[in-house]
Amino acid sequence: MLTERDVRELLALRTENKNLDYKQSINWGTAAAEEKGAIVKDVLAMANTQDGGRIVFGVRDGDFEAVGLTEDDFQSFDATRFADFLNRYSDPLFGCGIHKFLIDGGRFAAIEVPEFSEVPIICKADLNDANNRQVLRRGATYIRTERAASEIVSTADAMRDLTNRAIVKRGDQLLRMVERLIKGKPLNLDEDSAREIRAEIAEAEDFIREHLPEEFRNVGHWEVEFYLLPHLRERLPNLASIGTLLEECRVTLRGWYFPHFDREHTSNFNRGVQSYSMSPTGHREGYRAYQSGTFAWKSELWEDSAPDISAGQKVLSFVGVILEITEYFLFAKRYYERFAPDATIHLTIRLTDMLNRMLVSLGEAFLPRGYICRVATVQTETACTVAELVASYEELARKAIRRVYELFNWSDSSDEILKEWQERLANRRF
Repeated sequence: MLTERDVRELLALRTENKNLDYKQSINWGTAAAEEKGAIVKDVLAMANTQDGGRIVFGVRDGDFEAVGLTEDDFQSFDATRFADFLNRYSDPLFGCGIHKFLIDGGRFAAIEVPEFSEVPIICKADLNDANNRQVLRRGATYIRTERAASEIVSTADAMRDLTNRAIVKRGDQLLRMVERLIKGKPLNLDEDSAREIRAEIAEAEDFIREHLPEEFRNVGHWEVEFYLLPHLRERLPNLASIGTLLEECRVTLRGWYFPHFDREHTSNFNRGVQSYSMSPTGHREGYRAYQSGTFAWKSELWEDSAPDISAGQKVLSFVGVILEITEYFLFAKRYYERFAPDATIHLTIRLTDMLNRMLVSLGEAFLPRGYICRVATVQTETACTVAELVASYEELARKAIRRVYELFNWSDSSDEILKEWQERLANRRF
Protein backbone atom coordinates (compact mmCIF):
# COMPACT_ATOMS: atom_id res chain seq x y z
CA MET A 1 0.00 0.00 0.00
CA LEU A 2 1.18 3.52 -0.79
CA THR A 3 2.52 5.13 2.38
CA GLU A 4 2.98 8.70 3.56
CA ARG A 5 6.72 8.33 3.05
CA ASP A 6 6.12 7.26 -0.55
CA VAL A 7 3.96 10.31 -1.22
CA ARG A 8 6.53 12.63 0.34
CA GLU A 9 9.12 11.17 -2.05
CA LEU A 10 6.78 11.67 -5.03
CA LEU A 11 5.99 15.26 -4.04
CA ALA A 12 9.70 16.01 -3.66
CA LEU A 13 10.47 14.86 -7.22
CA ARG A 14 8.61 17.86 -8.75
CA THR A 15 8.87 16.38 -12.22
CA GLU A 16 6.45 14.21 -14.18
CA ASN A 17 7.45 11.09 -16.09
CA LYS A 18 5.89 8.02 -17.67
CA ASN A 19 5.02 6.60 -14.27
CA LEU A 20 4.12 9.78 -12.39
CA ASP A 21 1.56 12.51 -13.08
CA TYR A 22 0.51 15.49 -10.95
CA LYS A 23 -2.94 17.07 -10.86
CA GLN A 24 -3.92 20.24 -9.06
CA SER A 25 -7.43 19.16 -8.11
CA ILE A 26 -10.69 17.49 -9.03
CA ASN A 27 -13.91 16.90 -7.12
CA TRP A 28 -14.97 13.39 -8.04
CA GLY A 29 -18.50 14.05 -6.85
CA THR A 30 -19.23 17.18 -8.90
CA ALA A 31 -16.78 16.98 -11.82
CA ALA A 32 -18.18 16.67 -15.34
CA ALA A 33 -17.81 13.37 -17.15
CA GLU A 34 -15.13 14.80 -19.47
CA GLU A 35 -13.01 15.88 -16.46
CA LYS A 36 -13.22 12.37 -15.04
CA GLY A 37 -12.56 10.98 -18.51
CA ALA A 38 -9.26 12.87 -18.72
CA ILE A 39 -8.17 11.18 -15.50
CA VAL A 40 -9.31 7.78 -16.79
CA LYS A 41 -7.26 8.34 -19.96
CA ASP A 42 -4.13 8.75 -17.81
CA VAL A 43 -5.07 5.65 -15.81
CA LEU A 44 -5.59 3.51 -18.93
CA ALA A 45 -2.26 4.75 -20.32
CA MET A 46 -0.37 3.99 -17.11
CA ALA A 47 -1.89 0.51 -16.98
CA ASN A 48 -0.26 -0.14 -20.37
CA THR A 49 3.11 1.29 -19.27
CA GLN A 50 5.82 -0.84 -17.70
CA ASP A 51 5.37 -0.83 -13.88
CA GLY A 52 2.14 1.18 -14.08
CA GLY A 53 2.10 4.56 -12.39
CA ARG A 54 0.76 7.03 -9.84
CA ILE A 55 -1.33 10.17 -10.14
CA VAL A 56 -0.96 12.58 -7.21
CA PHE A 57 -3.62 15.24 -6.60
CA GLY A 58 -2.86 18.46 -4.75
CA VAL A 59 0.11 19.62 -6.84
CA ARG A 60 -0.11 22.97 -8.61
CA ASP A 61 0.09 23.02 -12.40
CA GLY A 62 3.17 24.64 -13.88
CA ASP A 63 5.64 24.66 -10.98
CA PHE A 64 4.57 21.37 -9.29
CA GLU A 65 4.29 23.02 -5.88
CA ALA A 66 2.56 20.83 -3.27
CA VAL A 67 -0.45 23.03 -2.39
CA GLY A 68 -2.92 20.39 -1.24
CA LEU A 69 -6.64 19.87 -1.87
CA THR A 70 -9.67 21.58 -0.38
CA GLU A 71 -11.60 19.61 2.20
CA ASP A 72 -14.49 19.01 -0.24
CA ASP A 73 -12.19 17.79 -3.04
CA PHE A 74 -10.24 15.62 -0.59
CA GLN A 75 -13.40 13.95 0.75
CA SER A 76 -14.76 13.35 -2.77
CA PHE A 77 -12.14 10.69 -3.56
CA ASP A 78 -13.98 7.41 -3.13
CA ALA A 79 -12.68 4.05 -4.34
CA THR A 80 -16.10 2.69 -5.27
CA ARG A 81 -17.22 5.70 -7.28
CA PHE A 82 -13.88 5.85 -9.07
CA ALA A 83 -13.99 2.12 -9.91
CA ASP A 84 -17.56 2.39 -11.22
CA PHE A 85 -16.54 5.16 -13.64
CA LEU A 86 -13.29 3.45 -14.69
CA ASN A 87 -15.12 0.18 -15.39
CA ARG A 88 -17.26 1.92 -18.03
CA TYR A 89 -14.17 2.42 -20.18
CA SER A 90 -11.63 -0.34 -19.42
CA ASP A 91 -11.46 -3.77 -21.03
CA PRO A 92 -10.49 -5.98 -19.33
CA LEU A 93 -11.55 -4.60 -15.97
CA PHE A 94 -8.82 -3.91 -13.44
CA GLY A 95 -8.52 -2.26 -10.05
CA CYS A 96 -6.59 0.79 -8.83
CA GLY A 97 -5.70 1.91 -5.32
CA ILE A 98 -7.17 5.19 -4.04
CA HIS A 99 -5.19 6.73 -1.16
CA LYS A 100 -5.62 9.93 0.88
CA PHE A 101 -3.00 11.58 3.11
CA LEU A 102 -2.61 14.56 5.44
CA ILE A 103 0.98 15.78 5.00
CA ASP A 104 2.37 18.87 6.76
CA GLY A 105 -1.12 20.32 7.05
CA GLY A 106 -1.99 19.67 3.39
CA ARG A 107 -4.48 17.20 1.95
CA PHE A 108 -3.35 14.94 -0.90
CA ALA A 109 -4.90 12.06 -2.81
CA ALA A 110 -3.27 9.50 -5.08
CA ILE A 111 -4.39 6.91 -7.61
CA GLU A 112 -2.10 3.89 -7.76
CA VAL A 113 -2.26 2.15 -11.15
CA PRO A 114 -0.88 -1.39 -11.65
CA GLU A 115 0.58 -2.53 -14.96
CA PHE A 116 -1.77 -4.87 -16.87
CA SER A 117 -1.52 -8.44 -15.62
CA GLU A 118 -1.95 -10.46 -18.82
CA VAL A 119 -3.19 -8.40 -21.80
CA PRO A 120 -3.08 -4.63 -22.51
CA ILE A 121 -6.04 -2.52 -21.47
CA ILE A 122 -8.29 -1.18 -24.26
CA CYS A 123 -10.79 1.67 -24.00
CA LYS A 124 -14.22 0.16 -24.61
CA ALA A 125 -16.42 3.26 -24.98
CA ASP A 126 -16.37 6.76 -26.47
CA LEU A 127 -16.52 9.90 -24.34
CA ASN A 128 -16.90 13.43 -25.76
CA ASP A 129 -16.91 16.78 -23.98
CA ALA A 130 -19.62 19.46 -24.16
CA ASN A 131 -18.13 20.76 -27.45
CA ASN A 132 -18.17 17.26 -28.95
CA ARG A 133 -14.39 16.94 -28.75
CA GLN A 134 -13.25 13.41 -28.13
CA VAL A 135 -11.83 12.66 -24.69
CA LEU A 136 -11.79 8.85 -24.93
CA ARG A 137 -12.04 6.74 -28.06
CA ARG A 138 -13.62 3.31 -28.24
CA GLY A 139 -11.06 0.67 -29.28
CA ALA A 140 -8.06 2.89 -28.48
CA THR A 141 -5.00 1.60 -26.64
CA TYR A 142 -3.40 4.39 -24.60
CA ILE A 143 0.16 4.52 -23.32
CA ARG A 144 2.38 7.02 -21.49
CA THR A 145 5.19 8.69 -23.44
CA GLU A 146 8.60 10.02 -22.40
CA ARG A 147 7.00 13.50 -22.38
CA ALA A 148 4.70 12.34 -19.55
CA ALA A 149 1.71 12.49 -21.92
CA SER A 150 -1.08 9.92 -22.33
CA GLU A 151 -1.57 9.12 -26.01
CA ILE A 152 -2.97 6.46 -28.31
CA VAL A 153 -0.30 4.00 -29.42
CA SER A 154 0.71 5.41 -32.79
CA THR A 155 4.08 3.90 -33.72
CA ALA A 156 5.17 0.41 -34.61
CA ASP A 157 7.92 0.50 -31.97
CA ALA A 158 5.47 1.41 -29.18
CA MET A 159 3.06 -1.32 -30.27
CA ARG A 160 5.88 -3.87 -30.46
CA ASP A 161 6.98 -2.94 -26.93
CA LEU A 162 3.44 -3.33 -25.61
CA THR A 163 2.94 -6.62 -27.43
CA ASN A 164 6.30 -7.97 -26.29
CA ARG A 165 5.51 -7.21 -22.66
CA ALA A 166 2.23 -9.09 -22.99
CA ILE A 167 4.05 -12.03 -24.56
CA VAL A 168 6.66 -11.98 -21.78
CA LYS A 169 3.91 -12.05 -19.13
CA ARG A 170 2.30 -15.04 -20.79
CA GLY A 171 5.72 -16.59 -21.33
CA ASP A 172 6.64 -16.16 -17.67
CA GLN A 173 3.58 -18.17 -16.70
CA LEU A 174 4.60 -20.94 -19.11
CA LEU A 175 8.20 -20.87 -17.89
CA ARG A 176 7.11 -21.37 -14.30
CA MET A 177 5.14 -24.44 -15.36
CA VAL A 178 8.18 -26.02 -17.04
CA GLU A 179 10.82 -24.55 -14.72
CA ARG A 180 12.43 -27.86 -13.88
CA LEU A 181 12.90 -28.67 -17.55
CA ILE A 182 14.91 -25.53 -18.32
CA LYS A 183 17.14 -25.39 -15.27
CA GLY A 184 20.76 -25.77 -16.26
CA LYS A 185 23.87 -26.32 -14.20
CA PRO A 186 25.51 -22.99 -13.23
CA LEU A 187 29.10 -22.49 -14.37
CA ASN A 188 31.88 -22.34 -11.78
CA LEU A 189 34.02 -19.24 -11.30
CA ASP A 190 37.59 -19.62 -12.57
CA GLU A 191 40.49 -17.63 -11.11
CA ASP A 192 40.96 -15.27 -14.07
CA SER A 193 37.27 -14.37 -14.11
CA ALA A 194 37.23 -13.95 -10.34
CA ARG A 195 40.11 -11.48 -10.54
CA GLU A 196 38.37 -9.44 -13.27
CA ILE A 197 35.06 -9.37 -11.42
CA ARG A 198 36.66 -8.40 -8.09
CA ALA A 199 38.41 -5.51 -9.86
CA GLU A 200 35.12 -4.28 -11.39
CA ILE A 201 33.30 -4.37 -8.07
CA ALA A 202 36.19 -2.63 -6.28
CA GLU A 203 36.21 0.13 -8.94
CA ALA A 204 32.47 0.60 -8.47
CA GLU A 205 32.95 0.91 -4.71
CA ASP A 206 35.66 3.54 -5.27
CA PHE A 207 33.38 5.51 -7.61
CA ILE A 208 30.51 5.55 -5.11
CA ARG A 209 32.81 6.50 -2.22
CA GLU A 210 34.32 9.34 -4.24
CA HIS A 211 31.03 10.94 -5.27
CA LEU A 212 28.83 10.56 -2.20
CA PRO A 213 29.46 12.53 1.02
CA GLU A 214 31.32 11.28 4.07
CA GLU A 215 28.14 10.71 6.07
CA PHE A 216 27.00 8.16 3.46
CA ARG A 217 29.64 5.79 4.84
CA ASN A 218 28.33 6.04 8.39
CA VAL A 219 24.88 4.51 7.86
CA GLY A 220 23.59 1.06 6.98
CA HIS A 221 23.46 0.09 3.31
CA TRP A 222 21.78 -2.17 0.83
CA GLU A 223 24.44 -3.47 -1.56
CA VAL A 224 23.87 -5.41 -4.78
CA GLU A 225 26.51 -7.21 -6.88
CA PHE A 226 25.52 -9.14 -10.03
CA TYR A 227 27.93 -10.78 -12.47
CA LEU A 228 27.77 -13.25 -15.37
CA LEU A 229 29.69 -16.37 -16.36
CA PRO A 230 31.43 -16.89 -18.63
CA HIS A 231 32.97 -13.48 -17.94
CA LEU A 232 33.27 -11.55 -21.22
CA ARG A 233 34.70 -8.02 -21.00
CA GLU A 234 32.64 -6.79 -23.94
CA ARG A 235 29.49 -8.91 -23.69
CA LEU A 236 27.47 -5.77 -24.47
CA PRO A 237 28.52 -4.21 -27.80
CA ASN A 238 28.91 -0.58 -26.69
CA LEU A 239 28.26 1.88 -23.86
CA ALA A 240 25.09 3.28 -25.43
CA SER A 241 23.46 -0.15 -25.26
CA ILE A 242 24.04 -0.26 -21.49
CA GLY A 243 22.31 3.07 -20.89
CA THR A 244 19.37 2.03 -23.05
CA LEU A 245 18.99 -1.30 -21.25
CA LEU A 246 19.17 0.30 -17.80
CA GLU A 247 16.43 2.75 -18.70
CA GLU A 248 14.20 0.12 -20.27
CA CYS A 249 14.62 -2.47 -17.51
CA ARG A 250 14.53 -0.31 -14.36
CA VAL A 251 11.80 -1.09 -11.84
CA THR A 252 9.32 1.62 -10.81
CA LEU A 253 6.72 -0.32 -8.86
CA ARG A 254 7.02 1.92 -5.79
CA GLY A 255 7.15 5.29 -7.52
CA TRP A 256 10.93 5.66 -7.78
CA TYR A 257 13.41 3.91 -10.04
CA PHE A 258 15.66 0.97 -9.29
CA PRO A 259 18.29 1.67 -10.29
CA HIS A 260 17.80 5.43 -10.08
CA PHE A 261 18.57 7.19 -13.36
CA ASP A 262 19.87 10.65 -12.42
CA ARG A 263 20.64 12.30 -15.77
CA GLU A 264 22.69 15.06 -14.16
CA HIS A 265 25.04 12.58 -12.46
CA THR A 266 25.00 9.73 -14.98
CA SER A 267 27.98 9.32 -17.31
CA ASN A 268 29.91 6.81 -19.38
CA PHE A 269 33.32 5.54 -18.31
CA ASN A 270 35.77 3.41 -20.27
CA ARG A 271 33.96 0.10 -19.59
CA GLY A 272 30.37 1.01 -18.79
CA VAL A 273 27.86 3.47 -17.31
CA GLN A 274 28.03 4.99 -13.83
CA SER A 275 25.63 7.10 -11.79
CA TYR A 276 25.09 8.56 -8.34
CA SER A 277 22.18 10.50 -6.91
CA MET A 278 21.07 12.49 -3.89
CA SER A 279 17.28 12.92 -3.88
CA PRO A 280 15.50 16.07 -2.62
CA THR A 281 14.68 14.15 0.55
CA GLY A 282 18.36 13.34 1.13
CA HIS A 283 18.43 9.70 0.00
CA ARG A 284 21.76 8.68 -1.58
CA GLU A 285 22.80 5.82 -3.86
CA GLY A 286 25.20 4.99 -6.69
CA TYR A 287 26.10 2.24 -9.15
CA ARG A 288 28.26 1.08 -12.02
CA ALA A 289 27.10 -1.16 -14.90
CA TYR A 290 29.85 -2.79 -16.97
CA GLN A 291 29.95 -4.05 -20.56
CA SER A 292 30.70 -7.49 -19.09
CA GLY A 293 27.29 -7.48 -17.41
CA THR A 294 28.65 -6.86 -13.91
CA PHE A 295 26.38 -4.52 -11.95
CA ALA A 296 27.31 -3.08 -8.54
CA TRP A 297 24.95 -0.76 -6.62
CA LYS A 298 24.82 0.68 -3.13
CA SER A 299 22.13 2.65 -1.31
CA GLU A 300 21.67 3.88 2.23
CA LEU A 301 18.93 2.38 4.39
CA TRP A 302 15.93 4.68 4.45
CA GLU A 303 15.21 3.47 8.02
CA ASP A 304 18.37 5.27 9.21
CA SER A 305 17.07 8.67 8.12
CA ALA A 306 13.28 8.32 8.39
CA PRO A 307 11.83 11.19 10.46
CA ASP A 308 9.38 8.96 12.35
CA ILE A 309 12.10 6.65 13.75
CA SER A 310 13.76 7.67 17.01
CA ALA A 311 17.37 8.86 16.79
CA GLY A 312 19.82 6.05 17.51
CA GLN A 313 17.20 3.35 16.99
CA LYS A 314 18.47 0.71 14.56
CA VAL A 315 15.59 -1.05 12.81
CA LEU A 316 14.82 -2.75 9.52
CA SER A 317 11.32 -3.09 8.04
CA PHE A 318 10.48 -6.76 7.50
CA VAL A 319 8.10 -5.81 4.66
CA GLY A 320 10.78 -3.54 3.22
CA VAL A 321 13.11 -6.55 2.97
CA ILE A 322 10.52 -8.39 0.85
CA LEU A 323 9.92 -5.43 -1.46
CA GLU A 324 13.60 -4.47 -1.87
CA ILE A 325 14.90 -7.97 -2.63
CA THR A 326 12.01 -8.79 -4.99
CA GLU A 327 12.73 -5.58 -6.93
CA TYR A 328 16.42 -6.50 -7.22
CA PHE A 329 15.58 -9.91 -8.66
CA LEU A 330 12.95 -8.44 -11.00
CA PHE A 331 15.46 -5.92 -12.37
CA ALA A 332 18.04 -8.70 -12.85
CA LYS A 333 15.46 -10.79 -14.70
CA ARG A 334 14.53 -7.95 -17.05
CA TYR A 335 18.13 -6.87 -17.62
CA TYR A 336 19.94 -10.13 -18.22
CA GLU A 337 17.29 -11.91 -20.27
CA ARG A 338 17.76 -9.16 -22.87
CA PHE A 339 21.44 -9.82 -23.63
CA ALA A 340 22.64 -12.96 -21.79
CA PRO A 341 19.83 -15.56 -21.86
CA ASP A 342 22.27 -18.49 -21.96
CA ALA A 343 24.64 -17.30 -19.22
CA THR A 344 24.99 -18.16 -15.55
CA ILE A 345 24.30 -15.33 -13.13
CA HIS A 346 25.56 -14.79 -9.59
CA LEU A 347 23.54 -12.42 -7.41
CA THR A 348 24.87 -11.14 -4.09
CA ILE A 349 22.72 -8.94 -1.85
CA ARG A 350 24.26 -7.48 1.29
CA LEU A 351 23.07 -5.45 4.28
CA THR A 352 25.65 -3.60 6.39
CA ASP A 353 25.58 -2.16 9.92
CA MET A 354 23.17 -4.87 11.04
CA LEU A 355 24.67 -5.71 14.46
CA ASN A 356 21.93 -5.35 17.11
CA ARG A 357 19.50 -4.00 14.51
CA MET A 358 15.89 -5.08 15.03
CA LEU A 359 13.58 -6.45 12.33
CA VAL A 360 10.21 -4.77 12.90
CA SER A 361 6.87 -3.86 11.40
CA LEU A 362 6.65 -0.15 10.60
CA GLY A 363 2.89 -0.08 10.25
CA GLU A 364 2.74 -2.21 7.09
CA ALA A 365 1.74 -5.53 8.68
CA PHE A 366 1.72 -7.42 11.95
CA LEU A 367 4.94 -8.95 13.27
CA PRO A 368 4.55 -10.83 16.54
CA ARG A 369 7.80 -9.47 17.97
CA GLY A 370 11.06 -7.83 17.01
CA TYR A 371 13.90 -10.07 15.81
CA ILE A 372 17.48 -8.92 16.43
CA CYS A 373 20.53 -9.47 14.22
CA ARG A 374 23.76 -10.47 15.98
CA VAL A 375 26.16 -10.10 13.05
CA ALA A 376 27.44 -6.92 11.41
CA THR A 377 26.85 -7.97 7.80
CA VAL A 378 23.93 -9.94 6.36
CA GLN A 379 24.55 -11.47 2.94
CA THR A 380 22.67 -13.72 0.53
CA GLU A 381 24.12 -15.35 -2.58
CA THR A 382 22.28 -16.93 -5.48
CA ALA A 383 23.83 -18.77 -8.44
CA CYS A 384 21.58 -19.94 -11.27
CA THR A 385 21.16 -19.82 -15.01
CA VAL A 386 19.52 -16.72 -16.45
CA ALA A 387 16.78 -19.03 -17.78
CA GLU A 388 16.05 -20.14 -14.22
CA LEU A 389 16.01 -16.51 -13.04
CA VAL A 390 13.50 -15.61 -15.76
CA ALA A 391 11.30 -18.57 -14.89
CA SER A 392 11.27 -18.19 -11.12
CA TYR A 393 12.67 -14.84 -9.96
CA GLU A 394 10.01 -14.51 -7.24
CA GLU A 395 10.82 -17.92 -5.75
CA LEU A 396 14.56 -17.16 -5.85
CA ALA A 397 13.89 -13.82 -4.18
CA ARG A 398 11.93 -15.56 -1.42
CA LYS A 399 14.91 -17.82 -0.70
CA ALA A 400 17.12 -14.74 -0.34
CA ILE A 401 14.53 -13.02 1.88
CA ARG A 402 14.29 -16.04 4.18
CA ARG A 403 18.10 -16.04 4.47
CA VAL A 404 17.98 -12.43 5.68
CA TYR A 405 15.25 -13.29 8.18
CA GLU A 406 17.25 -16.25 9.49
CA LEU A 407 20.21 -13.99 10.20
CA PHE A 408 17.81 -11.86 12.23
CA ASN A 409 16.96 -15.07 14.11
CA TRP A 410 13.50 -15.41 12.57
CA SER A 411 13.64 -19.00 11.36
CA ASP A 412 9.97 -19.82 10.83
CA SER A 413 8.80 -17.04 8.49
CA SER A 414 5.80 -18.00 6.38
CA ASP A 415 6.23 -18.43 2.63
CA GLU A 416 2.61 -17.33 2.24
CA ILE A 417 3.38 -13.93 3.78
CA LEU A 418 6.25 -13.46 1.34
CA LYS A 419 4.07 -14.44 -1.62
CA GLU A 420 1.31 -12.10 -0.47
CA TRP A 421 3.63 -9.08 -0.30
CA GLN A 422 5.23 -9.95 -3.64
CA GLU A 423 1.77 -10.04 -5.19
CA ARG A 424 0.96 -6.69 -3.58
CA LEU A 425 4.17 -5.25 -5.04
CA ALA A 426 3.37 -6.52 -8.53
CA ASN A 427 -0.11 -5.00 -8.32
CA ARG A 428 0.96 -1.83 -6.48
CA ARG A 429 -1.13 -2.73 -3.42
CA PHE A 430 1.65 -2.65 -0.82
